[in-house]
Amino acid sequence: MIVRRILKVFRAVFVTLMVVILLINGYLLAAKLIFKNDLPKVFGYAQIIVISGSMQPAINVGDLLIIKEQISYQANDIITFHSDQNLVTHRVIEVSNDGINTQGDANNVADDPVPLTAVEGKMVLLIPGAGNLILFLKSPLGILLMLALLFLIIEVPFWIERRKQKEI
Repeated sequence: MIVRRILKVFRAVFVTLMVVILLINGYLLAAKLIFKNDLPKVFGYAQIIVISGSMQPAINVGDLLIIKEQISYQANDIITFHSDQNLVTHRVIEVSNDGINTQGDANNVADDPVPLTAVEGKMVLLIPGAGNLILFLKSPLGILLMLALLFLIIEVPFWIERRKQKEI
C-alpha cells in the first residue's frame, strides 16, 4: 500500500515536471520564432548553455548558466553580453566610463570595452553539465523520448490495474 502511494506521488511529480519542461520549451521556441528574441527572459532571468571553453576552469562547455538582468555590474562579476551576433560570457575586470572591460578566464587578452546596453545579465547560478541535458531534451529525439516517457508513466498504471481486474 505504501509503495503504491509512493509511486502515485512520484508519477504526479514526474508528470508535472515533464509538462513544465514542455511548456517552457514551447514558450522559448515561440519567443525565438515569433518575437525574434534570441535570449528570452522570464522575470529578468534567462538560461545560457556554454559552448566554448573561454571561462575554464570556472565554467566548462556544456554547463548551464542562469543569468539575471542587473542595474550595475562590478569587477569579478561573470556577465553575458552581445558581441557582434554572438552571446559571450566573461568575467568583469573593470567598470569604466567607456564601458565594462571583460576577459575570459582562459584568455590571454581582454575584450574590447562592452557598452552597458549590450549586457544581458550577470550569472547567478551555474549548473555543471546541465546544458548538455537541455540541448538533448530540445532535440527531436529528446522531445520524442520525453513524450514517450510521459505516455508510459500515465498509461502503465492503468494497464496494470486492468490486468489485475481481469485476474479477479
